[in-house]
Amino acid sequence: MASSPKAATLSDVPRVGTWRILLILLAVMIALPAFVMGAELGHSLGAQRALVAALGGAAILAVIAGLGGAAGAYHRASTYELIQEAFGEQGAKLANGLLGLSILGWYGVVATMLSHALASTAPALATLPSWSLALAGCALTTLTAMIGFRALDLLSAITTPLKLALLIWTFFAAAQGGLGQAWTYRPATELPLGSGISMVAGGLMVGAVLSPDIARFARAPWQAALGCALAFGLGFPAVLMLAGIPSLVSAERDLVKIMLMLGLGVPAMLTVVLTAWSTNAFNLYSASLIGATLRPRQPSWQLALIAGLSGTALGLAGISDMLVPYLLLLGIAIPPIAGIYLVSAALRRQHWRTPRAWHGDALLAWAFASGWAALAPRWSLALSPVAALDSLLVSALVYALMRRMGRSGTAEAAKV
Repeated sequence: MASSPKAATLSDVPRVGTWRILLILLAVMIALPAFVMGAELGHSLGAQRALVAALGGAAILAVIAGLGGAAGAYHRASTYELIQEAFGEQGAKLANGLLGLSILGWYGVVATMLSHALASTAPALATLPSWSLALAGCALTTLTAMIGFRALDLLSAITTPLKLALLIWTFFAAAQGGLGQAWTYRPATELPLGSGISMVAGGLMVGAVLSPDIARFARAPWQAALGCALAFGLGFPAVLMLAGIPSLVSAERDLVKIMLMLGLGVPAMLTVVLTAWSTNAFNLYSASLIGATLRPRQPSWQLALIAGLSGTALGLAGISDMLVPYLLLLGIAIPPIAGIYLVSAALRRQHWRTPRAWHGDALLAWAFASGWAALAPRWSLALSPVAALDSLLVSALVYALMRRMGRSGTAEAAKV
């Protein structure tokens, strides 16, 4: 992939259907952060309201991922290529740089979670330095990402059914005494339902934005849209509830500890390794695609290696200690990028424009939407309880209006 990363990647990989896209995305979703989120939802909302929040947030993600996946499949373009068309060659570097930082940050968070979880599953591992466990996991995921999409496809086909089986096994093992107490549980201080929906939507928004990276290999746009919608709309809430209900039954928020309490030592170890492996391999794959837009002549395996080393460094430096402000930043600044590239992709056939270094309309829409999402709640002007959804909708609306005004101005100038 020395000269044309896109051409090489798309020509070397066979087209996939809805089922394979669903498996790849589920492999990413069945992850340690999702287990934590499922437990937090259950303990903050109760099982019934947590289910409503999971489905509500997942519906938002499904629409965004479905549209993004269809755009990627239709144009045979990755997320970063769609962004480049909307923002311009230089403008896209800003958006892609932020996406790259977010992906590497998540990589570091998952790597840290992996080291702690492994240490809790076996006394022998607990005696090792946590950095050595994180480093071993990073080496495995980096090697997988260096191989590319084929490795992700094979890994997901093997690990996704196994991880689902382990989750379901844990669920039924925890539910042997009945689910009545968990289903009727009410927290002393309930989290507002809107906040729960926002937690779900914001927590996986980056994944929905990145859906074209996988969906571009679909045989048809409708298959891409269906695979993405099923994964985000049904698969993700199922993962959250499979992790959340056992947490309520056992009054323990750590799913790995729950599995150990149930005597599932080997399954716990497998779950930890497989979830971190598939999730972080996808993170590095996406990061290498970003690198290809910044350094198009760099071989893909070198980009994956650089991304792996950078993500590992962030994890060892303690990026997980900054998780809360990091998530707030992602929920505000990342969704507008999707709103803009989706509108740009929709207008591509009817209103193609010559790419420039900077597309000011996209940059202004991004800045305005991010500012709106950050400030509107303070002024009681928020469109919804979900800041990520607000920023995406505002960016799409503002960008579409500016594109329309730009075409009107061009038409008037042509008449003169």
